[in-house]
Amino acid sequence: MLDTLFDGYTRSILVFTGINIIAAYSFYLPFKTGQVSLGQAGFLAVGAYAAGIMTQKLGLPFPVALLVGGAITGLVGVGVGFPALRIRGIYLLLLTLAFAEIVQGVVMTWEYTGGAEGFQRIPYNAYTLDYVYGLLVVLLVAFARLERSSLGRAMDSIHEDELAAEVMGINVVSIKLLAFGLGAFVAGLAGALFAHHATYVDSTTFNILVGVNILMFVLVGGSSTYWGPVIGAAFLTLLPEFLRMLREWLELLPPEWVEGAPLKRIYAFVHEFLDFENEKRLIAYGIILIVMMILRPDGILTRDSLRRFFAGRREGRLA
Repeated sequence: MLDTLFDGYTRSILVFTGINIIAAYSFYLPFKTGQVSLGQAGFLAVGAYAAGIMTQKLGLPFPVALLVGGAITGLVGVGVGFPALRIRGIYLLLLTLAFAEIVQGVVMTWEYTGGAEGFQRIPYNAYTLDYVYGLLVVLLVAFARLERSSLGRAMDSIHEDELAAEVMGINVVSIKLLAFGLGAFVAGLAGALFAHHATYVDSTTFNILVGVNILMFVLVGGSSTYWGPVIGAAFLTLLPEFLRMLREWLELLPPEWVEGAPLKRIYAFVHEFLDFENEKRLIAYGIILIVMMILRPDGILTRDSLRRFFAGRREGRLA
């Protein structure tokens, strides 16, 4: 089992990185049809609470709770997707944001799961790492097949021009609902995995910032290829850990030892900034997003860059 290969810290980092990648895929699915959702945090919460109730309150085994929690979240996603069919753009963002806020309000006042005190004593799943990366393999295979399928091409057509896709005979309504429901299902799985690793969730665990982070995972990684969510989520999840490690290295050389006033001020600023708390993470994310929009507006990885990479490898073999 993967869990036995790593210490507790490394295992947690790997678990949360994998869960963030799964959450990024939950956004990528509806986005592939042109639907931009800020409600993924709400779907994560539904999956976490549904699976937590089944394991803690009903005593069901974790695999059953995981699948049923995902299925419940998928049905909720289809319900949210119906009104989303008639709107797009900023209005869709507002609708999905309102859904996430409603879920947050419900779990805050739901005494059955602890209300404002949070849902406590969720059974810990010792094999979460295996479940997370097993699910990731399944998702990667599924998206690789989707990319080459008629359904995947239909999704891309809807994303590019919904009216033209409808004229070509594509069932836009069904495909958009399917994408929204499957995205919610994947988010529910991520929420269930998170809850049974953390063993505690409350109304602030899946707040609006979580939805924004998921959006950033896909935009930074690249939204034109299914590898983009993997790259973006891994990069932005591991970045704080890298900066913390960098600060530990800087601890070996305190600012007082640096000679020269300008250099000392710069070093002191970097030393303080790398104390990477939540507020500074937002600053760093903002800077990264600005730089990305200037240098790589389509994300780190794009479909064209992948084509050039594989074309170069083929030419290298022929040579």
